[in-house]
Parts: sequence; structure tokens; C-alpha cells
Amino acid sequence: MVMINKGLGLNANIRVLIVFLFIGIFCICVFGSDRDEGTDFVLVKNGKPVCCIVVSENPTPSARVASLELQYHVLKMTGAELPIKNDAEPVSGRKILIGDSRLARDLGFKSSDFASQEYIIAFRPDTLILIGRDWEDTEVNRRELGRPMNCGNTLADTRQKIDYWQTVGMPLRSQGEIELPGVYDDQGTCYAVYHFLEQFCGVRWYGPNEISVIIPSQSTLMVKGRDIRRMPALKYRDALWSGFWPFMQKQWGTVSRAEVFLFWRRLRLGGEKWAGNHTFHKQTIEKYFTNPEYQAKGSGSGTQLCYTHPELIREVSQMADDFFDGTKDVPEGWKAVGNYFAIVPDDNLKFCRCERCSELISSGRNMWTGQFSSGRMSNYIFSFVNAVARELQKTHPDKYIAALAYWEYALPPRGFDIEPNVSIAPCLHTCYYAIHKEMFENDMTLYHDWLKKAKAPVFLWNYYHHPMEAGLGGGFKCFPNIMVHETAKIMRKFIEDGIRGIFICGEQDMLEGYVIAKIWDDPTQDVDAMLDEFFRLYFGNASEPMKKFYLQIEQIACNRKNYPEPYYKPNGIDWKNVAWTTLGTEERMKELGELISQAQSLAQIDAEKQRVQQWREALWDWMVKGREEYLLQSKK
Repeated sequence: MVMINKGLGLNANIRVLIVFLFIGIFCICVFGSDRDEGTDFVLVKNGKPVCCIVVSENPTPSARVASLELQYHVLKMTGAELPIKNDAEPVSGRKILIGDSRLARDLGFKSSDFASQEYIIAFRPDTLILIGRDWEDTEVNRRELGRPMNCGNTLADTRQKIDYWQTVGMPLRSQGEIELPGVYDDQGTCYAVYHFLEQFCGVRWYGPNEISVIIPSQSTLMVKGRDIRRMPALKYRDALWSGFWPFMQKQWGTVSRAEVFLFWRRLRLGGEKWAGNHTFHKQTIEKYFTNPEYQAKGSGSGTQLCYTHPELIREVSQMADDFFDGTKDVPEGWKAVGNYFAIVPDDNLKFCRCERCSELISSGRNMWTGQFSSGRMSNYIFSFVNAVARELQKTHPDKYIAALAYWEYALPPRGFDIEPNVSIAPCLHTCYYAIHKEMFENDMTLYHDWLKKAKAPVFLWNYYHHPMEAGLGGGFKCFPNIMVHETAKIMRKFIEDGIRGIFICGEQDMLEGYVIAKIWDDPTQDVDAMLDEFFRLYFGNASEPMKKFYLQIEQIACNRKNYPEPYYKPNGIDWKNVAWTTLGTEERMKELGELISQAQSLAQIDAEKQRVQQWREALWDWMVKGREEYLLQSKK
């Protein structure tokens, strides 16, 4: 999938048309025509390997992991072990070339010829090539500076080490730890292998552990196809779910950190290096910004600074220069990676009240929307962001200042434009869109306004934290906010609009999380087909009642009529009281309970029984206890 750079200056309608054009070209290239089914390639015949895997003598971390992943999944599928050889030894017969190697180059394939995150699956006589752009393990690359948004304090932290064979449940084959490709490093060869395993071998990774992985069983493995060359639709895909939130945690069951790390790679999460989170906060201000001249005047002292002060602008500009020069990393607590240097104030509104700051703040007094996302501070914050961006243009015109459009500075400023090297990330309340008209309309207004104003790549911060965050903080159990169809629809819109990347704030249930990752990779995928396949593969004999159970919860949660006043408010939802009054009613709970009971009675093999039980504990038991607790408290 080809992404359209906002910096090209195309208007929104033209960008959308171009994106659809590329989607059409992608579909033709990937799926071809009925008359050209491609070339046969046999990996295993009657339980015996008939090819080998070939990697470079010094493979990239991506190629090393990719070769093990292919070997493991074919072994689990067929019982046959494909030997892994390197290109320094003699190799004959049918072979699978993984990553950059002498043999791949002889056929015209080099990792460096691919764009970032691009890969190919190529069929040649007696040879299958799986290769893409990979991060190279060099001293220069190891020295790259940066502090990412997620997954670690430094880029080195994002290159976790795992014992591969122990992680996949075969500890007797352990060969010690290997380093995974960094979450934000190029790993196109891994993408090629994962695409191959999914689309040609029928493997599905619905979760991190063995019980949540589907690997078909067959004694002969033969594939057929034509060359596929592509990249994920979104450049930045940050939804590094860890199973810390209740639904996903229970649905997955017991998982290790190593399994989670590997799961992120299998879903192609991560991608481009981008960062856009709070950078000025108590930690960084008290430790690094101690100049008394630019401390905030008023109640914000210690957590905010004077964002109109020339000395602060000079100092932050110098930080950005040093970072992009590669001479000095940003301080701990700051966020900057790749081509993006983040500037975001602390998460409060205690801004400086000096004369200069007060004047700018006052200029936004008519930009209040009545919603959480408003604009009263937009002129103030983006004046500062612009000032630093102008200085950066002088020294690094190809780099970006990353800024959030958040809270009282969510709207674009009025009276001036945003500098062309400011990359904006609007913060959008996606978890409300199915049910809250005013919040959806307010978000869409500011979102489209930013698309018109922004000249640099646009990213998004998507909230998926309500009602769960409200429940965890408020000590109650919410009704599950399943909205998988709405989620897929809005994600497709974002991709069609040319959004470059998305950060997810919060965790969904495991199935909605899976669908998000699939749509991010390829927005042409059919959601209902994915759901049908999931319930059939995952629950087997219990698939029908489990599917009805899930979709019925979605239908309840996404129906605006189920959120009447006084629970529905112009700027939010009373999640605690709506959960077990108009959502999880006695009649609906009875119907949902019957479906779960049917599923448990129909589940036959151990895997089906275990999966149904995990989902029962994650969703149904949660709901039963939540309703009981609410009714008990209501009687007091």
C-alpha cells in the first residue's frame, strides 16, 4: 500500500482519489486474475521436507527471526523440519531464500532496493524468495539516538531478546537468546514471512500464546501464487497491547513477556519511528529546564514554562538541532525518534500568566466548544511550536516537530498558519463515535480542519480507553464497549484520508484488537469475513453461539438509543449508571447467558473448551459480577 505524503500539498479530495487508485492497483497486483494462478512450490510432501531455508552467513535480526518463524510453523503444521542453511555453504535443490543473501542477489533481489517497510514474496523455478527492507546490525545503526513513545526508554530497549524455542513451547530445542528486530526498525523480511504464513499457509495469530494461535495440520504443504510486492497501509502502527487490561488479559490467558514481544512482530505492529507525547512535565522541567527566566508565572510553576520566552525557544531549538545532528540525545522523559522531535506541554492547564502568555491565551477565549477537545489554548501552544519549528527549518528542513492537538489546544489556531515542518497528531475519542453525536461531530470538525491546515504528515492519537478506564478508576465494572464494525469503518476512513500513523490509547478485547491490526495493514479486508473466520477457527463446534454472543454485545453497546438522558450528557457518558440499567438489562443478560451456556455445551475438544472458558471469564463473568455489584450498591 502506498501512503500519500501530506507534504505534497494535494487537497483532501485528490489525496483520497489517489489512495483509492493505489488500493485498486494493490488488489490487482496481489490477487491477480482467475486466469493466472501462479507457480506451484512444494515445501513438504507426505511429512518429509523437500526444500531448505537459506539465509545470509550474517543475517539481519529480521531475517534470523523470519527463518525461525517459518521453520517452526511448517514443523507444527506438517511435522517436517525444513533445514536452515547459510549462503556460505553449498545449497542445491528447492530452496526458500529469506532476507538478503548471495543467492537472492544472484536473482536480482537486494534488501536495499526496497522502500522502508516494503517486502516481496517472489516465485521463481524451484525457489521462493521472501525479502524486504531490513534494519542492518551496524555500529552506526546501534548508535542511533532517540526515545520512543512505547516499548522502551531508548531504541535499544525496543530490540528485546527472547529464547525463541522456549517462547514457542519447544524448550528442548533452545539455542539461547536471540535479538528481535526493533519494534520501530525496518523488518520487511519478517513481514514477508508473516504474510506468506497467513495468506498461503492459513496461520492466524489471534493472541500471543499457543492456545490463541491457529496452525492448520497437513502432511503435504504446497503453495501457489504470483509475486506480491507491498507494504502496510499505515506507516506507524502503535498498538502494543500487553494484556494488562481486563478483557484481553482474560481472553489470552497466561502469557509470558517473550510471547507478547513476538506477537507484536507477528501482527506487524510498530513501524515508522514517530513520537508525540508530553515532553514538558515535572520530571523534565525540574531536571533540565531550571533557568529562572522562563519559569511559568502563577500556579503552573514547576509543571509548565513560559512558552513565549525567547530563551526557552532558543534552548528547545538547540535540543532539536543536537538530536538531529546525532550529537546529543534528548533528555530522559522527552520523546523524539527518527525524523520527529516532540513538543507537548504538561497534562494540565496551569499555563504561565505573564503579560505575553496571557495575551495569547486571551486570544483563544472564543474557541471553546463545550467538549473536552476545544481550542482556547491553541493560539498560545502553537505559537510556541511554530517558533521552534521555524528555527529547525534553518538547520534541518527535512525534519519535523511533532505536536499533539489535545484538550484545550485540539483545534487549529486562528490568525496564523502552522509551519510546514510541524507534524500534527489530533487526539480523537474513537471509542465514543458509535454512541455520542456531539463528540463525534466535534472530533470530525477539528480533524478535517487539521487535514486542511497541515502540510506535514498527520498522525493520530486514538482513545480506546472508555468505558474501561472510567470503570477501573471509578471502582465499577463497565458494560463491554465492543464496536468492531465501527472501529474498522473509522480506521478505513483515516487511511483513505492519508493519515500516516495511529497510536492507540487503551486496549480492546482480543478480537477487536486483531481486526484493528489487520485493517491497518490492509484496509480492503472484509470485517465480516474476518469475524466469520475467527469464530469458526477459534471456537469450532461452539462458534455459532459465541459469535452471536459477541455480536449481540456489540449491537447493544453501539445502539445510541441505549444511552438516554440522564446517562447521556452533551460532553460524555455516565458509564457507571448506564452499564447495568439500559445496557446490561435483566432480559439481555438472560439471553447472553443462554448463549454462553450453549457454547460451553457444544465445545468438544480441549482447545474449544479452554477458549470458551477464557472468554466466559473475560466477558460474561465480568458482566455478571458488574451487574450484581451495581444492584447491591443501588439498594444501599
